[in-house]
Amino acid sequence: MHLDLASLKSVRCFAETFLKTESRLDLLINNAGLVADGRTEDGFGIEFGVNHLGHFLLTCLLLERLKEAGGGRVITLSSMAHRWGHIDFEVSSERKTVYSWQFFQAYCNSKLCNVLFTHELAKRLKGTNVTCYSLHPGDPLHLYSLVVFLLTLFQTLTNFRRRKAFVEELRAK
Repeated sequence: MHLDLASLKSVRCFAETFLKTESRLDLLINNAGLVADGRTEDGFGIEFGVNHLGHFLLTCLLLERLKEAGGGRVITLSSMAHRWGHIDFEVSSERKTVYSWQFFQAYCNSKLCNVLFTHELAKRLKGTNVTCYSLHPGDPLHLYSLVVFLLTLFQTLTNFRRRKAFVEELRAK
């Protein structure tokens, strides 16, 4: 079965096919961590669409089958990066220029959506036989260290260019 999380139509087709062909669903793992530029087929920011909206719709469409299984689980892989996220649905749907540093922010925002969705889903499913978990799959220090290194390198290069220009200006006088 084909599933393209960047297309809500594809998610619906996948769920429809799954529900017709599979009688049981015990575990649904939502796992996407895309950092990229662009738009989904439906016009959403690609990170928000793939990392969150696709899984949100898929989970909603398959939820009854999970309930029928008895002891179903929904696991959504998020990221510690959700700590830097904030929700701004206007920005998520706007068509505007995105700068490279904003890709990481969009990723953080999508991962915060994962955590909030899982938390709300768990509250709504309390008393049923379905449990929900959101988790971070690895060590956040590696990603954080990389981001800090790149920002420091950029700042150092910028300062070097400014100093070089200043020295050349002094020599010219």
